[in-house]
Amino acid sequence: MKTTLFVLIFFLILVLPASAANNSPSGDASAARIAELYSDLESFDVTLYSDRPYEHLTLEVILVRSVGNDEEVLARQVFPVDNLPANTRVTKVGFWDVRNAERGAYSTRTSLIGDGQVLSESKYDFTYGTHSVSKLRIGDLISNSEGVSVVLSPVEAVLFDIEYMLVDGNNVVYTTKRDNVSLTSIPETFSASWGTLLENNREYQGRVKIKVYSPKEELFVSTKPFIARDNAEITDIFKDETGASATIFGRSQVPFEGSLVFTVHMLKNDTWANTSEPVDSIREKVPVLLNGDDETVEVAWKQRLQKGVYRLEIELLGNSGEVLEHRETIIESNLYPYSNVSAVNNSTSGTETSSGKRIPDLSAAALISGLAAISFVLRKQS
Repeated sequence: MKTTLFVLIFFLILVLPASAANNSPSGDASAARIAELYSDLESFDVTLYSDRPYEHLTLEVILVRSVGNDEEVLARQVFPVDNLPANTRVTKVGFWDVRNAERGAYSTRTSLIGDGQVLSESKYDFTYGTHSVSKLRIGDLISNSEGVSVVLSPVEAVLFDIEYMLVDGNNVVYTTKRDNVSLTSIPETFSASWGTLLENNREYQGRVKIKVYSPKEELFVSTKPFIARDNAEITDIFKDETGASATIFGRSQVPFEGSLVFTVHMLKNDTWANTSEPVDSIREKVPVLLNGDDETVEVAWKQRLQKGVYRLEIELLGNSGEVLEHRETIIESNLYPYSNVSAVNNSTSGTETSSGKRIPDLSAAALISGLAAISFVLRKQS
């Protein structure tokens, strides 16, 4: 019995400290951690990951320059990480403001802190001002409310990964990636559309991150700001004397909630500059559109247009009422006045004489019947 009790106590002494060590922040595999870090002298991005949710974390980022055997802290930024969901990559982006930068070695160091304890640390070393030869060069970068496009020029044939990021403030709110993309000899444009909704008149950043694997692993990053705007265009128009329609194509990830205005003027004296007051004007709401969506809006005139030539103006108005596009075309109508009056009305209206008296109209059938009756009476009298 004593031997058994001794073995049990000895086992607990060995196991309990080991269990406590595994639950510490440094040994917990599910603890929040810095999964990826990149930096240059213009910007940086830090990707966080955790197998379980965290709240109220703090991310500290420091830029350091090596000066001989010493180090000089050039900048420090601190970001709140209010929510880190489980199994979700969360990326923070920041921008340095280093003036009169000198050539040499730099380091960016990051610490993820929670409840006063450092949960994870990471370091990224880079150099500035060296003329290293790379297989790839970044050219023009355009970012807007539709997406982001970048021109890449190969020095020689190259394989690479390219990641597109949409940055709102310091947060990456959308990202998409293509792996193992190739370039051989000529520059090419690479593009991606945003897969999330944008807020009208809000500033965002379009960011492109390229990773080359050989002859050595290199990262290239470029960022361009833009103001999100609602946008759409008219792609097709139909019109006649009864009405008109226009097809609208969405050009933005800002939901388009604009209108179309159709206005008809009659041409006077065969001069386009001389037109009448609007014969008709109709404003119609456009169904909500996003980038790549299209809808056709139809309207009918209050009255069919009489014979003549008309100028049709179509204005596409944005969310705030501004004119995004103005189109003009013509409508030629061959419809004579009263040509749409029914035969029943004609049979009862009669013909008006110069004295104002109305003479009943006779149909062809009635005339033939009358002539036949007269002929029958004449034959009987003879």
